[in-house]
Amino acid sequence: MNAWWEALSTLQKVLYCIAAPATLILILQTILVIMGFGDSAGGGDFNPSDTSGLDLDMPEDVSAGDLADMDAGELSPSDVGTLKLFTVQGVVAFLTTFSWVSLVCVKTGMPDAAALTIGLLCGVVMMYLIAKLLQLMSRLAENGTFRLQSVIGETAQVYVTILPSEESGGKVTLSSASRFAEIDAITEGTQEIPSGSRVRIVDVRGDVVVVEKE
Repeated sequence: MNAWWEALSTLQKVLYCIAAPATLILILQTILVIMGFGDSAGGGDFNPSDTSGLDLDMPEDVSAGDLADMDAGELSPSDVGTLKLFTVQGVVAFLTTFSWVSLVCVKTGMPDAAALTIGLLCGVVMMYLIAKLLQLMSRLAENGTFRLQSVIGETAQVYVTILPSEESGGKVTLSSASRFAEIDAITEGTQEIPSGSRVRIVDVRGDVVVVEKE
């Protein structure tokens, strides 16, 4: 083992020092994703029945009425946002691809500069492909999320008592588009709405719905 290591050039030693940990991290990431612990879409674990963290801020040129009429697949952060190249997954994929491709090129007798250039180009391509894959997965997840604007006018059931005068703390549950969702709720009324009551959703404010008792 020592003889093999000493026979390597300085460049090869550096590339192996990059390739070994990068490959190990890539394997661990893959295992975690398969086991369900990884951040495969760049957004962490996703629970479609929890909309408390859903960002529904609208662009300036889109009105609330326009958004309410939009189809769920017409507006997606992955469509209007920038491509995220420098994610953990992308950087690890870049380092892994760059180091191994450069090592293969060096072993074939290619000049160091040419080997590093080819490795760099392959690494950038891989990082771009990973970014596109994460973007696609983000789009698929977003298209499957529960869009709060679409539930205005729907009937829901109070899960946690809603306090009067827009005080926070209440929750409602409803089924829409074959989904069951638990959503934070408030009321503009002056009386609390107890658990188990039927309410109608009349407005959406961020990730909280405004309801009134039926």
